[in-house]
Amino acid sequence: MLQSARQVDVASLAQRFGVSGMTIRRDLAELDHAGQLHRVHGGAVLPRPPAYGSRAAAMTVEKARIAKVVADLVRDDQALGIDSGTTCHAVAAEVSSRTDLTVVTNALHAAVEFRDTPNRVVVLGGVMTRELTLVNAGATDAVPRVHLDTLVLGCGGISAERGLTYFDPAEVDVRRSLLVVADRVIVAADHTKLGRKTAIVLGGLDVIDMIVTDRPPPLPLSRACEVAGVQVTVAP
Repeated sequence: MLQSARQVDVASLAQRFGVSGMTIRRDLAELDHAGQLHRVHGGAVLPRPPAYGSRAAAMTVEKARIAKVVADLVRDDQALGIDSGTTCHAVAAEVSSRTDLTVVTNALHAAVEFRDTPNRVVVLGGVMTRELTLVNAGATDAVPRVHLDTLVLGCGGISAERGLTYFDPAEVDVRRSLLVVADRVIVAADHTKLGRKTAIVLGGLDVIDMIVTDRPPPLPLSRACEVAGVQVTVAP
């Protein structure tokens, strides 16, 4: 309900599910604690991630290690899709020294890393978010006209139960479109995302080929990756 309405109230939820307001408030408190929503007076809204600047300043060493491994998996002549987010931004910075990439992205942070390079950059248009990401119809309509050898995705969380999850439903539509045109999908995620569940589901583990991270994943996620045929690489 939150994914479609962006906000819910206790009274409507109690009526919808035939339970007391106290039950709804208790459930909302548990979901808030799990990071799946944010409680407000009388109800709840979708959670918002920390500001981009504070996330970019966190775990820079780990993100650089992850970016180096991902960059080594990309050939010079490939078409490379780069997602939004701080770890993907680190990947963009790492591969920007290449000379013959075709980069497709809806993330302005990633795009500007290539401004002084000979690489070709395709920026998917749309409505700009506070994360400097372009979303909505302009971005998704342009995706079928490209083909990607490799797509690098970030995530809000990745778990055995839900697969890839995010905070913003508007950005997920672009990612779903990019998945369709990619031969290989690599998730670049630091260890804080492993086993974490956020509100908006992109897809199960079977939609990706590889996870590059900085620590081994928890056992349930590790086992689920084995079942789904997802390779997990831990950056040295």
